[in-house]
Amino acid sequence: MRESARFPRARRLALALVPVLAGLASVRPLPAQSQDSISQQGSVHRPKTSDLPARSSITTTVPTADVLRFLEQATWGPTDVEVGRVMQLGMPAWIDDQFAKAPTGYPAFTPVTDSPGAGCTGNCQRDNYSMYPLQRQFFLNALYGQDQLRQRVAWALHSLVVASGLDLNRPSWYQPYLDVIYRNALGNYRQLLYEITLNPGMGDYLNLNSSTANLPNENYAREVMQLFSIGTDLLNIDGTPRTGADGTIIPAYDQTTVTELARALTGWHFAPIIGPGITNYRDPMIASTAKHDTGSKTLLNGYVIPAGQSPDQDLNDALDNIFTHSNVGPYVCRHLIKYLVTSNPSAAFIQRIAAVFNNNGSGVRGDMQAVVKAILLDPEARQPTPASGDFGHLKEPVLFALNLLRTTGARSAGGQTTSDGYLNPTVAALGQDVFRPATVFSYYPAFYEAPGAAIVGPEFGIYDQTTALKRANFVNTMVFSNIPATASTGNAPNGTSLDLSALTALAADPAALVQKLNHSYLHDGMSAQMQADILTAVTAVSPSNALLRAQTALYLVASSSQYQVQR
Repeated sequence: MRESARFPRARRLALALVPVLAGLASVRPLPAQSQDSISQQGSVHRPKTSDLPARSSITTTVPTADVLRFLEQATWGPTDVEVGRVMQLGMPAWIDDQFAKAPTGYPAFTPVTDSPGAGCTGNCQRDNYSMYPLQRQFFLNALYGQDQLRQRVAWALHSLVVASGLDLNRPSWYQPYLDVIYRNALGNYRQLLYEITLNPGMGDYLNLNSSTANLPNENYAREVMQLFSIGTDLLNIDGTPRTGADGTIIPAYDQTTVTELARALTGWHFAPIIGPGITNYRDPMIASTAKHDTGSKTLLNGYVIPAGQSPDQDLNDALDNIFTHSNVGPYVCRHLIKYLVTSNPSAAFIQRIAAVFNNNGSGVRGDMQAVVKAILLDPEARQPTPASGDFGHLKEPVLFALNLLRTTGARSAGGQTTSDGYLNPTVAALGQDVFRPATVFSYYPAFYEAPGAAIVGPEFGIYDQTTALKRANFVNTMVFSNIPATASTGNAPNGTSLDLSALTALAADPAALVQKLNHSYLHDGMSAQMQADILTAVTAVSPSNALLRAQTALYLVASSSQYQVQR
């Protein structure tokens, strides 16, 4: 069963996260990574060339380091345009403006038969029976979409309320699940719980679709509590576990509660088929009264659902029982803080945000806009220099790659137009296959400890010797080469490269080049030793080769531990 799946413990790090800088006189490009050769469809969304980051838009006012830190937390990566907007609007107003942005989202896919016919090969199979189009759309949205904050929150929620494309491997099956996450990312958490419970993709993934009065299935009942809402331990509002008189942690629920909740959720199943051989993953599941357990059920905190209710009444009573549990605020808020700001938030940070979850100031519980705004503007998130050595988090592969691409300016391989978004094979090689988490526990263990340190570092659960080297190879590929375009019928019609013009313009002055990288990529956090080492390496490159100077400097910064750990 999915809920019993476990992550293998990642190997202890044998390689340092930071490349050796001292004494480097030059950097030689490594062989470019080969790309997946599956051929590709026309994009469901083609950004216009005008979507490219405009270098002429650099603000004349030097932004504070915290504006850049703020954008690392609130977007997929700082760009000159967004820096200027934050400088102009201020952080609170910028957040409000993001709330008002139209969602980019995912276009609806035409439902297809559950299995491809004999004539569906090549592009037909890829476009209709693989995650390719959704993964490509994800990266296009992240690179060029204006609703950056919604995207970051939606990603965090997808990593909490998990359904995997390893099982739901049809775009038309998986896209409605993404819509639920995306639509409710800045809505209310109660509504998210309701819609995700009735989503047919989730119903398939965690077996609610087949749960009946005669044979209740406990998968969804267990995970909606364990992973989606309250966790396994009873929590104080600051996220710390509650203990009994003997000092042992009090569990949030027991097996009886799982069994009783499973009974309350029986009777739901897929809506009628859309056409011959086409299971309905598009519409919410519907109820069958005949297959619903109508007896009374005892749920969390001893709440009793009365006998004789309809499936929908039982569902809403059960979700209200979960949503109003005291754990939901600290549990969900801690997860969001970890994804946006730091893996080791203080108890006080969690408590402040959980209080907002419990009451947005107008008596509303679960207001995600209020929660997200409180997280980003919290004093702990906005402290000018993090006081604690455990503040921040290792950038997961998706965030690491997109930070570099957005901050440097992602373009096509030839530089004339936008990237095509064909980036998932590259990011999957770093340990994270978008929309295909290994288990219901997500891409990596939520409380994995960073090797050699007694601190939580979840992203280190997919970081080892191999992925460490592949991160460096990814930076090498993007800085010294590109992800090439393939033929017009291939996966990557445009390819992807970086715009190094702003860095090349500073190459005649190595100190200015290093300072630009320190500011734009590390928000003035680069150590003095690292600055000195990079300056030595850049100066050793001939002044006549401005491009190589820029490439050398960017490679050393982007492959460093100081860049890969967001602080």
